[in-house]
Amino acid sequence: MAQQPNVEITEAEAPRKTLAPAPAGQWRSTKPGVPQGPGDVPSGGKFGETGPDPGWAQKLISQTDLPGDDPRLAKVVAALTQARAAAFGRAAVPEDIQVALVLCGYGTDAPPGVIERRGRWLDETAHESRPGSTAVAEVDRDLLMSTPGQVAFALKRPAPR
Repeated sequence: MAQQPNVEITEAEAPRKTLAPAPAGQWRSTKPGVPQGPGDVPSGGKFGETGPDPGWAQKLISQTDLPGDDPRLAKVVAALTQARAAAFGRAAVPEDIQVALVLCGYGTDAPPGVIERRGRWLDETAHESRPGSTAVAEVDRDLLMSTPGQVAFALKRPAPR
């Protein structure tokens, strides 16, 4: 808005230039246990391994014809697929889904114990904060990283006593 002709503004009342704030200095947390960089983030062991893209596993599973129409099966297969991909440190591939299905007792003549375990895993999905975490916790990492044929062979062998 322009200045009214009957109002005189003195130099003291005129707008002044303001200084821009200085650039922010580098900040580092002083709290113990706060990661200072990517190298400080723990991984492996109890921390697990984060896969590159869990959403890719979901997409692969949505494009796969799963046996039956149970949505709980998709959740268990997704968890096992993501765990296997993370164990290899890569995104999910179709073989991860095949291994997950074999672990659930599909694609082979699965023993009754595997079928019972699958039923328990499906029932547990309703009570888990991360559906399928029971399945991931119960499967041995070495078995999870095996090929579908090796998994099928291992499931048919009697458990050591």
